[in-house]
Order: sequence, then C-alpha cells, then structure tokens
Amino acid sequence: MKLIITSLLAFTIIAHAGPEAWFQHGLIMPETIATLKSELELTPDQESKMQAVVSGARASAESLEQAVKEQQKAFNEALRNRETSADAASAALSRLLEAEAPVKQLQLRTLIQLRDILTPDQQKKVMSLAPGKLAKKGDLESIVKAKAEKLRAAVESLGIKATQAMTERGGEIEAMIRAGEWAQADKALDKLTLESGVNEPESTEELNFSNQEPGNVDLEVLKQRLADVQTRAQSIISLPLIRQFIKAKQALEEAKAAQNAELVGRILTWGESKLAKQ
Repeated sequence: MKLIITSLLAFTIIAHAGPEAWFQHGLIMPETIATLKSELELTPDQESKMQAVVSGARASAESLEQAVKEQQKAFNEALRNRETSADAASAALSRLLEAEAPVKQLQLRTLIQLRDILTPDQQKKVMSLAPGKLAKKGDLESIVKAKAEKLRAAVESLGIKATQAMTERGGEIEAMIRAGEWAQADKALDKLTLESGVNEPESTEELNFSNQEPGNVDLEVLKQRLADVQTRAQSIISLPLIRQFIKAKQALEEAKAAQNAELVGRILTWGESKLAKQ
C-alpha cells in the first residue's frame, strides 16, 4: 500500500486544474485516494493497476512539465521587460497555454483511469467521505501553496537563477509537498520565509564602496577573489542581500569595463565582508 500511495502523491505535481473542479465531475485526485486508503480497502490488484497508471503518467509528465516551465520562464521575463509590447506578451502567453494543454490532457486521462479502477461502491464512498475528511487538510494545503507561491514569485522577481542554498531548501520543501507532508512543509516554509526576508521592504539605497579597502589588486588575485565570492554567494538565502549582490555585480562589471582595478578590489572587499557575516 505504501508504494502506491507514495506514487499517487508524487503525481499530484502535474495537477494544474483545481482538485475541486475535477471532484465536481466525479474525478478523484490521487491525493484523495491516499487520504481515504483505509476506508476504500483497495485490493492488491487495484493497487497494482493504479501503480501502472501513475508510473506511466509520471514518465510522460516529465518532458511536458519541463516545456511548461520553459514557457512560464519566458512569459515572466517578457512581463518584467518594460519594452515588451502587448502583442509580444500575448504571444508569450499563447505559447505558455499551448504548453500547458498536453499536461492537462494527461491529467484528465490519468484521473479517469484511476476512477475506473475503483468499484462503483468505492467511488460513492469517496464522493461522500472526501469533502468532510479533506476540508481541514485542504485549508492547510491552500496555506502552504500560497506561501510557496509567494516565495517562488519573490525569487523569480530577482531575474537571476536562484542560489544553490535557496534551490536546495526549495527542493526539500517541494519533496514534503509531494509526499503530502503539509504540516512539515508549512513549518519549513515559515522558517525559509523568515530567513529569506521575503517580507522585508525592498531597499532603494545605493551601495557605496568608497569606504572599502581595495586589498590585493593584482589581476590574477582579483580573478581568484571574484571566483571565491561567486562560489560563497551560492550559500545566500536572504533576498535583500541577493539584491545587494546584484547591484554590486553591475557596479563590478562597470569597473571592469573601465579597467578600474582599485574599484574592483573595493567591490570584492565589500562582498567578502558581507559573506563573512552570514
């Protein structure tokens, strides 16, 4: 039983339509089957068939979801670009919707197959028991998803790839969500929200590097210092600090273009100091 339920929960990641909408039409989400597993008393044959359905769907979903992520990224970038025209934004949205369609088709086929594995009596039992049993869990699920979406949007708004530390923490929380561990995910999200400073107002203050010592400005030494700062910066969780590093990177590129080794050294000293305080 554990194997099939774990697989069912993992499959919910491709669910783009709301579970309430599917449920109203008699389609049962994998997570609902997992929650009511004791009441449904699935037979070994039913478990085996469900396992096959979910395994096949998960294999097909991987490439489809990747396409959605790529188009979602392109759409977000188009919206962030103030020079994007209405026609260009509309075209990006159309590509995103086109990428989402196969995912929804796959979900629909999978949900119908899972429904048909259940007996009529089991289906009736799900329809009668699910609303009450899932209500409390559904509230927490909605809260967790809202918190996760807020964090995701904040990270994406940076316009750069998430740091390794942020990616790892996000992956851990995503694994909890996939496993249906909503309480643990909620606690982990609260911790990450606090550490990331996502609720802190964005600072408009300009960075000042003039009070920093340049340190060793030998070209090879500067290259090594830059590489060290870039590596250590992957441990940053704080979004306000990441925003500062983005500004510092812009200043660094300008200093490099101007061949101002002293300013490059001052900027790197600033970065080294910030990282030492983490």
